[in-house]
Order: sequence, then C-alpha cells, then structure tokens
Amino acid sequence: MFVMAIILRSIVLVGGSALTAGLLCWLAMISADRLHHHGWAAIMILILLSILFLSGMVRNEFVRLSTLCGLCGALFLWISASEPDISAGRNGK
Repeated sequence: MFVMAIILRSIVLVGGSALTAGLLCWLAMISADRLHHHGWAAIMILILLSILFLSGMVRNEFVRLSTLCGLCGALFLWISASEPDISAGRNGK
C-alpha cells in the first residue's frame, strides 16, 4: 500500500507541474501576442523562472519540477517564435 501511495503521489506531482508550466507558457504566449512581439514569450518565462531561482523557492519538489517543465516550454516557445510565417508568402503580401 505504501508503494502505491508513492506512485500516485509521483503521478500527481508530474501531472500538476506539467499543467502549471503549460498554463505559464500559455499566459506568456497570450501576453506576448497582445504586445505584438511573439518572441518575447520565452523571454518572459525565463525572467520569471530566474526570479524564482533567485528568491530561493526551489527547495520544493513541485516548484523544482514546474521550473524544469517551464524551461522546456520556454524552449518550445523560442523555437516556434523563430520560425518564419509560411502563410504570409503565399498571399503575395
């Protein structure tokens, strides 16, 4: 029974931290889109995560795993923002 509790706790920890990081990436993407600078979303996340590291709140497992997922999300946003817009060339504009 103790092993099942550890497994369930780990699943909830990973799922919750991935959901938190996804929400952070989504909010950064929406706010960068409103500013009309799509490349700023990854920079916003990196600034927030660096503030989190400097504040010393990374002792908790949930926060540590959320920052790791947030870094992966920032990398994804950085790569997706650097790709050229393919649909703009088709319209001739």
